Amino acid sequence: MSEKRLQLTITMAIYGIFTALFTLANFLMLMAQRKGAVDSMEPIAGMIMGGLMFPVFSIGLPLWLAHKWNLDFSFWPRGKNWLFGLAVIAIYVYFGQMYAVNEIAAWGIPLKDLVVHFVSTTLFHISYYPLFAVLMLPVLRKNFGLATGLIVPALLFALFHLAGFYYFPGGLQPWMQVGLFVVFLVDLFLYLWTENIILVAIAHNIGGSVGLAINGTIFSQVDEMLIVTAIIMTGLFAYMIIYEIRHKGRPYNRNWWLRMVSDQ
Repeated sequence: MSEKRLQLTITMAIYGIFTALFTLANFLMLMAQRKGAVDSMEPIAGMIMGGLMFPVFSIGLPLWLAHKWNLDFSFWPRGKNWLFGLAVIAIYVYFGQMYAVNEIAAWGIPLKDLVVHFVSTTLFHISYYPLFAVLMLPVLRKNFGLATGLIVPALLFALFHLAGFYYFPGGLQPWMQVGLFVVFLVDLFLYLWTENIILVAIAHNIGGSVGLAINGTIFSQVDEMLIVTAIIMTGLFAYMIIYEIRHKGRPYNRNWWLRMVSDQ
């Protein structure tokens, strides 16, 4: 098996395990709900997601393999004006979410609750990027080209939400599947164009947290899961920033993400 195919096999296996763990957590919670034992099962499902699924298979392994395999990725702009990228992403968020943000503000929800909600949702919105953008996108691009490298992660991202039949039943709806695919595809384009995965991930979380709030789901409880989420996200952002600082002198190709399969 060639190196490219081996990388592809390992990447898809990680995605499969990641999705299987999420399915298990949802199944346990669904069974507990039917038996009236949600409170006793919730810590176990939380450990599966917060202790294994996200930190290992969505963040740790993808980041380690992306570095080990010397894949093309960019946490922070290497050759582009980051202020211009920030402006574009800010406009994207403004036009996509401002109406909903204004509506939520009119509800009079305490600022503390909104901050806790925003932090809580980062685990389900920002943790995807190491797996889908840093690892999966460049591996697929190396094997099949840029179009496949963009479309397949966006498709698998949408399909992953089918496993959230307990935590995110809305993801089972066909219109939501289409919406998830389109939004993540746009996010991947923004990431490649701005070279700024940090800002794109934050923008994704803004959209996701606002979407949950506008549909009546607000995570305002300060509990163990919030602490775990804060630790994981702090570690992730610290890693990305430190990595770019320590490797700022690495070879840079302004059109790194446009290179074709034959250039690898």
